[in-house]
Amino acid sequence: MNTVESIFSSLQAMQVPQDGQYSLSKIELSEADVYYGKDSDGHSVFAMISQNTKLRASIQKTKKLVFWFNAVCDIVADGTHTETTMNVLTCLSDDVNEIIAFIRLTLAFIEGADEQSPKRLHELFAALTNLFASANKASQMELQGFYGELYAIKYFCQLGLNLSDYWQKKEKMKFDFSISTQKKVEIKSTLRELRIHHFRHEQLLSDLYDICIISILLRTDDQGLSLWELVKDVQRVAASSFDTLMYIEDFIKNFDETELRSIKFDIGYMDRNLSVYNAEDIPRFEEEQPQGVSKTEYDSDLSNSKALPINEFISWTQ
Repeated sequence: MNTVESIFSSLQAMQVPQDGQYSLSKIELSEADVYYGKDSDGHSVFAMISQNTKLRASIQKTKKLVFWFNAVCDIVADGTHTETTMNVLTCLSDDVNEIIAFIRLTLAFIEGADEQSPKRLHELFAALTNLFASANKASQMELQGFYGELYAIKYFCQLGLNLSDYWQKKEKMKFDFSISTQKKVEIKSTLRELRIHHFRHEQLLSDLYDICIISILLRTDDQGLSLWELVKDVQRVAASSFDTLMYIEDFIKNFDETELRSIKFDIGYMDRNLSVYNAEDIPRFEEEQPQGVSKTEYDSDLSNSKALPINEFISWTQ
């Protein structure tokens, strides 16, 4: 079985080929001819045999990536040379985390996309370019919220519900998960002892949606589940979803492993204090926002609200 870790290890052990050559190893992933390897500068390479060699060759390059479409490659494998027209994506970064992200995302891409589409390959290059170029760094509050979303995915995955399939991956969305056109889910987490969360008014009152709130109480613990470990868990859950993995990578890419490992919460405490509520059972203003008023926000105390049984919530999503 080809995993991110096994491919990374094989790349580390692979010899650097001579100038102008590629050292490539085919992986058994699908019907596609998919290869990983190194170029003559020792950079990590993802490559596929071209499905249309008549198209004009082209090359795109950024600081950390090169995409060569319909490249005529001198390939070294098992001591033999072959000349093949290929589509080659090269990661110029020497950062281990970026190389691992490169492998993870190209694997997910080939599993979930039409590998023969030149358009999709250009989209992959564009997505990776944006990922490696962005310098945005989430705040501690945003990291806590991200942790809560990841933990909800992990918690319900163990119960047979994969919420990652419904995760909204664009910024500024009203809800964290969109189950259907009508059904929406919002995750709220807090370090307070009381179950008090901050809401936008439209997250609790809407004629358009049937809304559930997943509330998680957090408690810091040096022996707790780290954000680093939680990310790895959810990456395994969503291993074949390119968009989900890209969203995760984009959120954490500007934090090093030490920072992510330092964010830890008591997993037993979270398990005992994860509850689901119907939005209509949460204290709120009962009226729509008056005309001319927008972005109303307030805190609601859920301590006396009636929680939904977990099995009812799971049934509600189906």
